[in-house]
Amino acid sequence: MRGVMILAGVWVLTISATLGLPAQGGGREDRVVQLMEEYTHAPGPTGDEGAVRELVVRDLRSAGAEISIDGMGSVIGVVRGASDRPRIMVDAHMDELGLMVQYIRPDGFIAFKTLGYPDPWLIDKRWVILTNKGPVNALTGARDVHVWPVEERARGVPRDEIVLDVGATSKEEAQQLGIRPGDFIAPISPFTVMAHQRYAAKAWDDRVGLLVMIEALRKLKARGARPPNSIYFVATTQEENIMRGAHVAVETVKPDLGIALEPGIAGDVPGVSPDRAQERLGGGPAIFLFDSSMIPNRKLVEFFLRVAGDQQIPLQTEVLSGGYGEDGSEIQRYGTGRPAILLTVPTRYTHAHTSVIDRHDFDGAVDLLAEILTRLDAGTVEEISRF
Repeated sequence: MRGVMILAGVWVLTISATLGLPAQGGGREDRVVQLMEEYTHAPGPTGDEGAVRELVVRDLRSAGAEISIDGMGSVIGVVRGASDRPRIMVDAHMDELGLMVQYIRPDGFIAFKTLGYPDPWLIDKRWVILTNKGPVNALTGARDVHVWPVEERARGVPRDEIVLDVGATSKEEAQQLGIRPGDFIAPISPFTVMAHQRYAAKAWDDRVGLLVMIEALRKLKARGARPPNSIYFVATTQEENIMRGAHVAVETVKPDLGIALEPGIAGDVPGVSPDRAQERLGGGPAIFLFDSSMIPNRKLVEFFLRVAGDQQIPLQTEVLSGGYGEDGSEIQRYGTGRPAILLTVPTRYTHAHTSVIDRHDFDGAVDLLAEILTRLDAGTVEEISRF
């Protein structure tokens, strides 16, 4: 995995030099920005989250959590409070959308299967195949537009015509590179500091949730006070594969209440009406009032709104139209049912090769989560849970 990380860094440096841009600076002196760059560059397609797991274990442990790893590869970091109960499960997933090698064609091109539900415009994207011999650079390609029949140009490239090009001229050459069916494939997209403290990168779904979780734990540690609960910081695997990691993790944690962390769906781009999504970049973090996998506990919603108001943290709300699944639904269904909610950082272009977040929203999510966790004592959780 170390070779993959070096490859990503070299690729970013090459792009920066080509464009005449500085490879460092522009916000990278900020410790959090450095973490953002490190986490988003790490490859972690669904089912192969090892490089991300190493980072999460390092940072949860350095912030004082006791670490264990379950049978699905999810990381469980525990901070024990004054008593074992209530148990608060804070959840974010490590995996990102990716691909898997399906088979190698005789001409050396690679047929692939998608992992999760990536943006359908897969053509002309850069990828890295994670082979047992090391990383192999690849590009998704198809017929050149100049040779399309005129009547086909409007429909776009059919999925079954898109292949991965690794530069090989035969199946044997591709095999010599170490490529085999079942190899995982991660996107390549350099972390980029944009104007107004906005950051473009791959895998904000859900590296942004992991980083909110880690930074909130750091804030709690800096306060020095023991929390009134036991907090389980859980980094799950295979969320993009019908939340399999969370399904297993809740059986280990046995939570009394859950907070899932995810990228939200920013509706502040042309063509998106408020009927579809209401969040906007720069407006603060958000809580979902509805998504296709979960309707949150209403008392927990009111609790979040009240704490955000007390702390003067802008908090947006989202009633989402369209498909959206997240680990909070697995927490909610645990046992006889548990209060659960989804806290998000508004994000543009989720499930695309590159997405964009706003630093103000990220910091607000960290501050709100840290404050929420200090207030979820036994009495509060019992009242939230009572119907």
